[in-house]
Amino acid sequence: MRTLTNARIVTSQGWTAGWLRVDGPRIAEVGAGIAPYPAAESVDLGGRLLVPGWVDIHVHGGGGASFDDGDPERALAAVDLHRRHGTTSLVAGLVTASPAALLRQVAALAELCEAGELAGIHLEGPYLATQRCGAHDPALLRSPDLAEFQRILRAGRGHVRMITLAPELPGALELVRAAVSEGVVAAVGHTDADYATVCAAFDAGATVATHLFNQMRPLHHRDP
Repeated sequence: MRTLTNARIVTSQGWTAGWLRVDGPRIAEVGAGIAPYPAAESVDLGGRLLVPGWVDIHVHGGGGASFDDGDPERALAAVDLHRRHGTTSLVAGLVTASPAALLRQVAALAELCEAGELAGIHLEGPYLATQRCGAHDPALLRSPDLAEFQRILRAGRGHVRMITLAPELPGALELVRAAVSEGVVAAVGHTDADYATVCAAFDAGATVATHLFNQMRPLHHRDP
């Protein structure tokens, strides 16, 4: 057990000057004022803010390293950078790649998930709209492929947590349903879909919009 003292602790009700006691990976107690525990097992935070760790579900690397590198050591360098800035749970994002490269990348990141370094893998692509590709290589974009998706899931060994796709592509709604049935969050993004198509995607089980209004059809008063 360890007690963090002399902290400004941020909670859902605001912040309080006090202390927080941890038991291994869990918060055991939070209190105001002076902690009723021995100073020998305490860490004085000097009035610093103590906040919950950030959970990042859309990040592609950091510190000069990209998760697309497929190199566990470089991926760890990115993870370490984000941890130093307060991110305690991180879902590694992969951009569009060739089928073979994507399988290699997913397999490499799955090892870090199993080691507890990552909270999962986010596939941003490859099933995206060419006209809304953004930074993705349009030459590598393709229509949803259930067989390829199953191969990716096997390579990820249960650690693929989310996939972003354009719901207007052929086979997209079937892939949304397949993803949800496998426990993978389906997200709408990099899309030129109209209102009805996006509604159909959410009816099929999609629950997230990836960077909403960025690389999507612009708003129009007669065409939502």
